[in-house]
Amino acid sequence: MIPIDTALYLSDYLLRNGTQRVSVVPDPEVATILNACRLRGVSTIITPDATGGAMLAAAESAVHGGTGVIVTGSGPSAAAVATAAAQAQIERRSLIAITVEPDGDETRIAARRTLDLRALFASVSKGSYRLRADNARELVPLAWHLATTPPRGVVHLRVYSDELTRPAAPVRGQAHPPAPPPSEEYETLRRRAADMITAAQRIVVLVGPDAVEERAETAARLLAEQWGAALVVTPMAKGAVPETDPAFAGVYGALGDYPIVELIEQSDLVVAFGATSADFVRPWRTSVPTILLTPNGPDPGLPAEVTLVGPLNALANDLPRQAGAYGDGDQRSSAVRRGIQDALGHPAPDAHPLTPQHVIAELRRLASADVPLAVETDLVGLVAAQLWTTTQPRTFLMSNGLGLPGAGLALALAAALHRDGAPVIWLGTDTPLTVRSALLAHVRSMQVPLPLVVINQGVHLDLLRVQERAGYPAVGSAYPPPNLEALAALHGLAYARVESPDDLTGTIAAAFTAGRPSLVDVVTERDYWWRRG
Repeated sequence: MIPIDTALYLSDYLLRNGTQRVSVVPDPEVATILNACRLRGVSTIITPDATGGAMLAAAESAVHGGTGVIVTGSGPSAAAVATAAAQAQIERRSLIAITVEPDGDETRIAARRTLDLRALFASVSKGSYRLRADNARELVPLAWHLATTPPRGVVHLRVYSDELTRPAAPVRGQAHPPAPPPSEEYETLRRRAADMITAAQRIVVLVGPDAVEERAETAARLLAEQWGAALVVTPMAKGAVPETDPAFAGVYGALGDYPIVELIEQSDLVVAFGATSADFVRPWRTSVPTILLTPNGPDPGLPAEVTLVGPLNALANDLPRQAGAYGDGDQRSSAVRRGIQDALGHPAPDAHPLTPQHVIAELRRLASADVPLAVETDLVGLVAAQLWTTTQPRTFLMSNGLGLPGAGLALALAAALHRDGAPVIWLGTDTPLTVRSALLAHVRSMQVPLPLVVINQGVHLDLLRVQERAGYPAVGSAYPPPNLEALAALHGLAYARVESPDDLTGTIAAAFTAGRPSLVDVVTERDYWWRRG
């Protein structure tokens, strides 16, 4: 074997396993990895915002089902990466976080080494390991296996910079053992689940994001069809069930989902197929018996009478194809969809003031079916989760309820990187753009139609409104709104402002044909629209 150094081995392994790009924080310690990526043809995204860079790396897993990689030094940027790692761990995104420390000479005094990285990442990852030249060929595959094996998550590798230039030693042992066969306990649980299904008459199948990760959406739909069940999805699984399917009821956890809650309460069995409580905006509270099918193990936030753990397609094959009676899922779902439409409402095209409903409807009308829409986890995103119609998985991109501001923007960027010039849409409020404005530096280099549609609802006035209602003086709230036009100019984006429905269609259509990213500033009155929703 021709010896290669640890950094080159790491780059080779990433490339062989489908990693096309790595997010890198430009700390001095990362120079060796940067050069190895250059030599091996792995693209690097340089991001001074370490939290944003880690969010962008995790978005690779969310959008494409791959594994994201973030490389940083060992100082403040490592702590910033840990913040995004916590979100990725909750969402079960596959992410490798590599922190490079100054060389391993313990006689050197290095302020950055005073931060205990193992302890920092212990609670926000599946494991934190010391990478060395003598264990790289064993540890890197193990880390990859650990990050991608359910429950997916974050694996942290900490390495001294001088180890990266040393030859990677040959493999000495097996990285991970084979999976054990099904246990007797599993067979007992499977029989109990089968008994519950064959006794049920009104089943709801709740499809979650693990169904998308495991490409098991078809299995979920076929089970629902054979049982006559109603189909419900959670926000991060939107698109797993085509919304043209008569059995599709709506999105649990999105705005206006009270008819879905009633649907569940009126059922006699819930089969949660790849669902996770990390994707629930509200606590899961129901007295209806529940079966959880998951690759990850029991979920304390989704209590179930029976939890079956394993690959979802295999679990689906183990379930009976007939329920106690063929249900009326199509009719029940149709009634739920009407209730959701009544709750959220569709304002007349010329109604004023503008609402997110206007914008969502116009974006849907102008965009082709395969155009991804990425949203933030805020009121606007939760409206879109219910009203945006899609028939394909991974075309509606959203973080969970604990998502950091700008998580949707990172998802949009990750989608655009793989679209070869085809459009991607981001929809959000003014807050994420101001908090994560550093991500816009990456938008600028993309010569693709990427409309950034901002529902400008004057978030900066929220504190002032509360103070005024309470009769308090305005303390800490007297500051001007963000200048989105100046922000667009700073990052070389086209800019347009929309203040009426008459301006909406032409402006959005122009953004789709601009050939470069555009910022569309849609002025709304939050006190008008959000109470109606």
